[in-house]
Amino acid sequence: MKKILFYTTFLTQGGGIEVVTERYMEKLLADGFKVDLYIDYNMGEQNVREKNINKKIKIKYLKPEKISKLIYYFRTQGKKNKIFNIPLYILILVSDYIIWKKEIDNVKKEKYDATITFFQFLPSYLTKVNGPKHFIFLHGSINKFFLGIRKFFKRNYFKKLNKFDYICTVSEEMGKELLELEPSFKDKQITLYNPIDFDEVKIKANDDTNLSEEDKKLLKDKYICSVGRLDESQKDFTTLIKAYYELKKDNLIEEKLYLIGDGPDKDKLQYLVVRLNLEESIIFLGRKDNPYIWMKNSKLFILSSKYEGFPTVLIEALILDIPIVTSNCPTGPKEILENNPLGTLVEVGNIKEFKMSIYKYLQENRKFSTRILLSRFNNKITKFI
Repeated sequence: MKKILFYTTFLTQGGGIEVVTERYMEKLLADGFKVDLYIDYNMGEQNVREKNINKKIKIKYLKPEKISKLIYYFRTQGKKNKIFNIPLYILILVSDYIIWKKEIDNVKKEKYDATITFFQFLPSYLTKVNGPKHFIFLHGSINKFFLGIRKFFKRNYFKKLNKFDYICTVSEEMGKELLELEPSFKDKQITLYNPIDFDEVKIKANDDTNLSEEDKKLLKDKYICSVGRLDESQKDFTTLIKAYYELKKDNLIEEKLYLIGDGPDKDKLQYLVVRLNLEESIIFLGRKDNPYIWMKNSKLFILSSKYEGFPTVLIEALILDIPIVTSNCPTGPKEILENNPLGTLVEVGNIKEFKMSIYKYLQENRKFSTRILLSRFNNKITKFI
């Protein structure tokens, strides 16, 4: 039996990466692999996804809880004041060095056939182990990796990537971005779409067992929705909220807007909603273990991101036959819709385009079949191991 070491960031509630982590490991187990899991950050009581991990998988947290939470604190504060990024980067570099100086021998003893580093900014210490094939996954538009202070580390970052045997991008568009920046990666770059369990999505979309009475009332209302981390550096809910405001102002929409997710900019977005006097119309539902039942009952799904990697949530909306209005951001939405009448692509940040596209779909009240795209996203990492 082949052995794989899967290395990722968190087991907190999180978002897309955390969900995809679970799906990848389940598929690897189903294909007959033995899987061990390294988690970079131990967030203590916040490790809520640990209960979802198959009992056959051995879990090891690398950074102690106090260090993990201190790093997360600096990261959160760094969004408000860049000065916090200095102790943030120092603490990450020092703790990684100390941890991996000891841990690398443990990895060597296990004699893995492959290691999968599942986030682009995790360190590359695993590549020091000879024998396994080493994979690293990139999530998000490559061009967005080098904003702010990161632009000074571009060359070093590409040197890190070059240590891996395979550089996995989660969309073709992202792969093209990578090769435009670094053509020498041509023989290393592969595109692997995020695994999606179509049956699981459909089953959960009809599962109301964990809903409160208040949730059930909200589900019966007419609404449109968006799902994602409330982080304006990427998700741009501000544009969606302002587009919705314009629709309400012109009496073009009766549906409410449900926002599913949590994140560092929740207070900022709630303040915007209050300022626009939309508290009764825009509902912050918070994180939901099962967002699919909310998506299924929605009249329209909206993604307003500035950038993505491969927004799996769009595929999930299509599985549920929900029409989509999405920003034409790098990377993924255009590739998913592929000029088919499954949704509308809107210019990033364009409030007027979002407004008119939302209005158009609500007026047409169209439904779609997803059969034409089911097979396009079923590729596997196992053929490279």
